[in-house]
Amino acid sequence: MTRHAGTRQVPLTRVLVAVIAGAMLVGFVPAGMALDRELARGLVDRARDDLQRAPRILADRNTAIADAMMMHAKELAHQRGLIDAVALRDAAAVAGVLEQVRGSLGASQPLVSAAASGIAIGPPPGDSLLAETRAGRMPVTTTMDGATIRTLALAPIEHEGGWLGAAGVSRALDATEAAGLEGLTRAEVIVVSRDGRVTASTMDTVTADALARGVRDRIDDGMEVTIDGEAFLAVRAPLGDAGFVVFTRRVRDELAVLPSLRRTAALAAVAAALIVLLLGTLLMRRVTRPVQQLAAAATAMRDGAFDTPLPLSRIAEVAQVAQQFSEMRTALRRQLEELQQVNDALQDRTQRLSALQSDLMQRERLAVAGRLVGQLAHEIRNPIAALRNTLEVVRRRVTHDPEAHEFTELAIDELLRMHELTEQMLDVSRPRRGGPSHAPVVPVARDVARLLTAGVPHDELAIQVRGAEEIRARIAPDALKQVLLNLLQNAREAVRGMDASRGAVILVSVAQQGALVTIDVSDNGPGIPEALHARIFDPFFTTKADLHGVGLGLFVAEGLVRSAGGGLTLQPSSTGGAHFRAAVPAVDARSADADADADAAHARPQAVRA
Repeated sequence: MTRHAGTRQVPLTRVLVAVIAGAMLVGFVPAGMALDRELARGLVDRARDDLQRAPRILADRNTAIADAMMMHAKELAHQRGLIDAVALRDAAAVAGVLEQVRGSLGASQPLVSAAASGIAIGPPPGDSLLAETRAGRMPVTTTMDGATIRTLALAPIEHEGGWLGAAGVSRALDATEAAGLEGLTRAEVIVVSRDGRVTASTMDTVTADALARGVRDRIDDGMEVTIDGEAFLAVRAPLGDAGFVVFTRRVRDELAVLPSLRRTAALAAVAAALIVLLLGTLLMRRVTRPVQQLAAAATAMRDGAFDTPLPLSRIAEVAQVAQQFSEMRTALRRQLEELQQVNDALQDRTQRLSALQSDLMQRERLAVAGRLVGQLAHEIRNPIAALRNTLEVVRRRVTHDPEAHEFTELAIDELLRMHELTEQMLDVSRPRRGGPSHAPVVPVARDVARLLTAGVPHDELAIQVRGAEEIRARIAPDALKQVLLNLLQNAREAVRGMDASRGAVILVSVAQQGALVTIDVSDNGPGIPEALHARIFDPFFTTKADLHGVGLGLFVAEGLVRSAGGGLTLQPSSTGGAHFRAAVPAVDARSADADADADAAHARPQAVRA
């Protein structure tokens, strides 16, 4: 056999492997591209078909809601208590009936419209709907109420054969409803009013507005809209004359699975190529190659990787070793996972045990403090009563001096509050008597500020109270006054003796944040050392060197706020002084009116007892 000069000889096995690899490459690439296009088209078509079902889902849901609302409206209109209250033109009684049934209506809100009786509670239904109820019908319609789309269901209120008005329920198509529709349809939801405004959406505002404008004048189903280069599939569903709902899906999200499929296909192609290459070299490495792969898998397992592929061999001994190695690796991984779970559970139990121990120690300290406070309260209750009687005599004798009379009134009020505080301390283990209570926060804060600054020059101490007068908190006025008095007294002690050029300032800021009223008390004093933050609410803990304080002020204040359903915390201060925040439940105007009678009834026996 002769060799041509300069010709490089290549083993036949390598040539065969190269030919097979080239054939696979030529066959796989076009097929993969075609499959990728078909998958993308199929995913988009499936998303479009899913969106086509969204309007039917919305219609079925609206039908079910309308039936339920009609049933609630009919039941409400036939309530004897409501009919009698409307006939008597008693708006308070009507509001009470609506409050009783509110909890059984779910997301719907009750409404009553009786113009002849001067009663209008809830969203106004409009003259046309009232006319239908006057004719004996029970309409259900979707309409605009300001910036909200609502579904109204009405039924006539009749008394002795005459029409008094209409009662029913309303349900707002708001962000919560939109989120529910998103869960039913698996599509993002945009609620658009008849004038093109977005009233509710599960998307960001900018994209929702752009999509609403893009589909407003289009009626084709399964439309595709492009916003800032991003494609969306969208369908519209009407809401009567009130507007329409847009159900949309991002094409990008529907095609998000393609990269994973491409990677899987690529891995499959690579695996196939490797298998072909392995078959090409099997004759030379049919024994050594599987052993080398087993060694590599063992090395990877030593380094913590348990997913290294194992060799496949037609040699029985090699296949048996590979199978046993796989079972060993699987068992070892399962045991390591179980060990990790046991360690995690042990750590969690240790943390919970530490928390329980800390809570138990705190409860023991509070129990001891409660008993001591109760004894102190019992001892000081009688002197307070005697002092109050003395001040009553003084008040009657200084009627000619307005300022003295005012200060005497303040002192008597404070003694009454101290008397009530002693009663609360004595009842520390029992629930407080009386019904719901609330207080105007800013006026109470100003009363406390006047009390603490009486007779003090303004350039020595300034207490500023900021906030809206109408803010009310669900806490008894005497309890609120006690909380503020303790906080302001501590702040006054902190700023005492400050440099006159700096000025001693205490700021009380009142604000309502949703369902909570926040009361911030801050000063420009030296502040509280960070090492003492964890102990400031402990009973009998004080930082005062003299015997002026016994360490009960913050303890009592925190207990009063917590009893009202809120919390008292120490906040970071931007002025370098101390900053306390009390957060208590807020009271709206309607709840305040409903609680007024209960508070008045509760206050009378307290005054007699004092």
